[in-house]
Amino acid sequence: MSGSLPGVRTYSEPNPGERASFRTSWSQPEGAVGAHILEGQVVDINLVNWTVDVVTKYDQKYYLNIQVASPYAHFNKGEGFYAMPDIGAKCHVCVPSDGPPPFVLDFIMPQETIDGASEDAPGGTDGGKGGVTQEATAASFAGGRRRAKPGDIGITNRDGSFVRLHRGGVLQIGSTELAQRIYVPLQNLITDISQNYRHHNTGGSINWFIAHGESSTNPPTVSRHTYRLLANDEKATVRVAIGKLSDVVREPAEGTRSDLLQLGFGEEPTVCEVIVAPDEISADDGAMTKKTSDASVLRYFFDKSGNTLFRTEGSVLFKSKGKLRMRVGGDLDLSSGGNFSLILEGTGRIQAKGGIDLTGGVIRLNNGSSPIARVGSTVMMTVGAPIPIVTSLGPGTILTGAVFTGIVTTGNPSVLA
Repeated sequence: MSGSLPGVRTYSEPNPGERASFRTSWSQPEGAVGAHILEGQVVDINLVNWTVDVVTKYDQKYYLNIQVASPYAHFNKGEGFYAMPDIGAKCHVCVPSDGPPPFVLDFIMPQETIDGASEDAPGGTDGGKGGVTQEATAASFAGGRRRAKPGDIGITNRDGSFVRLHRGGVLQIGSTELAQRIYVPLQNLITDISQNYRHHNTGGSINWFIAHGESSTNPPTVSRHTYRLLANDEKATVRVAIGKLSDVVREPAEGTRSDLLQLGFGEEPTVCEVIVAPDEISADDGAMTKKTSDASVLRYFFDKSGNTLFRTEGSVLFKSKGKLRMRVGGDLDLSSGGNFSLILEGTGRIQAKGGIDLTGGVIRLNNGSSPIARVGSTVMMTVGAPIPIVTSLGPGTILTGAVFTGIVTTGNPSVLA
């Protein structure tokens, strides 16, 4: 058949599937025939060689171990874009005109018949009664793809993983709706969405997760951060945990545990805890060893009711240039294992409606060295104002300036003045 268009198969051209050779023949020189595009389906794959077996739709011819084309590929360390097809994928096989082996040119969606349109499989746009319509009809080539906007680009797989480049510059990467990251060019915002989150770093780790086992309908959540002091440390030194905590550190001192019980700790769950235990905390998940309790040099926590503990094995300095005011609605209990010193550059006042009880050892007033009173001591007292008296001889008056001498019958020799 003469006068045929370039690239269009004529009756005198051999069927590409019946070629005796792919290249270099006097009877079939290279480029003498047009390339052919055949519709087929992948029936097998070779994971080692990155090839597939394809059977054509109409002629039922097999093309074995042919490669799949890519937008770009280079043999240097597998550079390029690639995807491993799965069995059943609908594709086009290209038989080149100049003799090279056939290859898979692209993949297409099969036509499906669906009942109405949906987000996952929107209907096609075939014409309906009364003329052309843009409404969804029973014909669809969606193939399970989400409805997109003009200009959107997506990469997905059947298990839910996806990369979506939305118009407007928004980038969305994830494996499920609860495991994804969204980049928004507006204010250069990055949004992470997850049900459980883990980040491991040479300096420590972040674990934000749901604690399963306590409740299946409303499980508790925990955010746990660990920090190494040196990058090569095997264990972490600092742990910060927030949430409904169940693995809190046990206080090493029996006295502290007794204080906590007396103050009402333990009735509500701990919601925040900070621990410093050198090299006794797992840097990966924040788990503690058996020695963490005794090795902890600082612990700070508070529970759901606001009960708070601050314990440190070191010294504490609190310095303020302004005023300090402390108001306690209940009892105030201060206990020290050493000395107590209170220095005021101004005046001081202690006011107690129920009185003040000073007990203990020697009490010194103004650096005194002599007891205020001792039983049996002789004392002298001068009258400062006239004192009316009644005697056997009749009424009288003790004049101002009179001096009395007596013996102390009661007193406290531990109060020095």
